[in-house]
Amino acid sequence: MENNVQLPEENVKPTKLKRPEKRKLRVINRLILGEINGPKAAKLLKITARQVRNLKRQVLREGELGVVHKNRFHKPINTYDEEIRVELAHVYRTEYRGTNFTEFARIMREERGYTLSRSTIYNILRQKHIRSPQRKRVKHKKTETTTINTL
Repeated sequence: MENNVQLPEENVKPTKLKRPEKRKLRVINRLILGEINGPKAAKLLKITARQVRNLKRQVLREGELGVVHKNRFHKPINTYDEEIRVELAHVYRTEYRGTNFTEFARIMREERGYTLSRSTIYNILRQKHIRSPQRKRVKHKKTETTTINTL
C-alpha cells in the first residue's frame, strides 16, 4: 500500500551555493557519472566513504540543495526580534547618545524593563554600527632635544 499523502511544500529557498558546497557538488556529480569511485571522492572531500554515500543519496533526491547543510536557513531560537534590535538602536541614538554601553544596559534594565545582558546590547548596537564612547587620550608628541657638540 503506497502512502499518497502530500506533504506541504517547505519554503524552498533558491540559494546561491557557497564555494565549498560547489566543490562538494562537483565531486559528487563526478561520482554519480562514474568518473571516480566512493573512496576517491571521500579523499577529495576529506570525509568518510559513508558520508559520501549519504551526500550522493541527498544529491540524487534533492538536486544541488542536497549538499547544503539542512540547518542553513533556520534562525536560531535564542535570536532577538528585529523590532527589539531596531528599537534599542533608536533609543540609544535619540536619548542616550554618549552613554557607554554598560550604563545604557543598566538604564534599559531598570527604567525600561529589558532583560538583555550588557554583552547582548553591545552586540546589537555594534551590528547597527554604533560604537561605545571611550575616553579619548591626548597624544603627546615627543619633543626633540638638540645636542650641541662641543669641542
